[in-house]
Amino acid sequence: MLPRSLTARLMLAAVAGLAAATVVACVLIWIGADLRSPDRLLHAELEEEVADIQSGLRIDAAGKAHVELKQSNARVYDAMPRDAAYLVYDASGRAVAHSPQGAALQALAGMSPGPDALAVSVGNGDGQLRLIQRSIRHGDQAFTVRVARSDRLVLTLRDYADKLYVRAGLATALLALVTFGAVVFVTVRRMILPLHRVSQVAAGIGPRNLTTRLDVARVPLEIAPLVQGFNTALERLERGYRVQQEFLAAAAHELKTPLALLQAEIELGGAANTELLLRDTALMARQVHQLLHLAEVSEGHNYAFAPIDPGSVLEEAVDYFERFAHQRSVHLEFVREPGALGHVEGDAAALFVLAKNLLDNALNHAPAGSVVRVRLGADGFCVQDEGPGVAPADRAHLFQRFWRSQRDGSGAGLGLAICQEICAAHGWRVGLADVSAGEGACFFVAMRTGEDTA
Repeated sequence: MLPRSLTARLMLAAVAGLAAATVVACVLIWIGADLRSPDRLLHAELEEEVADIQSGLRIDAAGKAHVELKQSNARVYDAMPRDAAYLVYDASGRAVAHSPQGAALQALAGMSPGPDALAVSVGNGDGQLRLIQRSIRHGDQAFTVRVARSDRLVLTLRDYADKLYVRAGLATALLALVTFGAVVFVTVRRMILPLHRVSQVAAGIGPRNLTTRLDVARVPLEIAPLVQGFNTALERLERGYRVQQEFLAAAAHELKTPLALLQAEIELGGAANTELLLRDTALMARQVHQLLHLAEVSEGHNYAFAPIDPGSVLEEAVDYFERFAHQRSVHLEFVREPGALGHVEGDAAALFVLAKNLLDNALNHAPAGSVVRVRLGADGFCVQDEGPGVAPADRAHLFQRFWRSQRDGSGAGLGLAICQEICAAHGWRVGLADVSAGEGACFFVAMRTGEDTA
């Protein structure tokens, strides 16, 4: 199970990667060592010694030849004359340089000049001596070099070297792991530090300091989109909180006036004030009812989305207002145009409230003897009355909460705001369509995003 800490996960991933690389390197080295057969190793060793003798061959002023070997090579010949030897002949076949006396040198001296390579058994059965001879030149003189190595010497040196390399490799890998782990730990700690600072700032954000924003400049590029998204969410939260505060203040202001009037009427008393009391209580009831509606439609969890037929819901809303329209001498008309919108995903109750508020608004502005039409088209529906229309100066305020035009002093100023909240929850769009002068007002609801039903 992975640790929950990001630092621990990064450390674990880095160390695991380095450990895997180390294991792969060791395996490759081991395979490479196994692929080197003893014959190849022995042959390479002999050829290398011939090259060393050729480079170390010297001719003094008297014309005498001698060999100056590296100290490590010379010690091998001195310490193990049975397993290593060399012999140098000049062009006349005279031996001019050789290693210390031993069984290996005797084997070289008895080697016939014909073959370039030869294998002879060691006298006590401990292995074989490999002999090679090569012709070399030093200046304008020709020489013959013979070199002998026993296979047991080469194998012993190889085993020793392999163990040495493995130990050195393990020590190097361990040191690299420790160093790499320390560097990664310090780097990760420095990388995580800005995240700790950002989290501390985020933990201190509350309703009283919603204007605070997290600093994106120092966080890693991979985390920056998350921090920016959090800042964007804070902006939306601040805007919503401010709207709610303004809404509460406006609601309190709207309810304060009718409450004061009611209190004054009650204190004055008198049956003559009954009609005025009923009007004020009706206004308050309308405002409270719409406040509850607005609170409900502003919460997403209050919606139950399902496939619905908008035509059926609109017909139900038109039937609901038939009697009210008859009282105002207004005719309600529902038209389902050819190719009208079929089933859509939405909340039937919310769509009914949306249509009801638009119809209520239209009936309140429709003159007696006029017609209010509800048309369902391919992209949505619209509600049009034959009233005075909307003044150009009022268009920008139509969907503001508690805003009322001068011609509509009896409304609560929340009906269109409720419509806007319902459309926002469904991904729809509500607005005022452009109509010719004298044709009243036409509000449309586009149920397909980005399309205007007008």
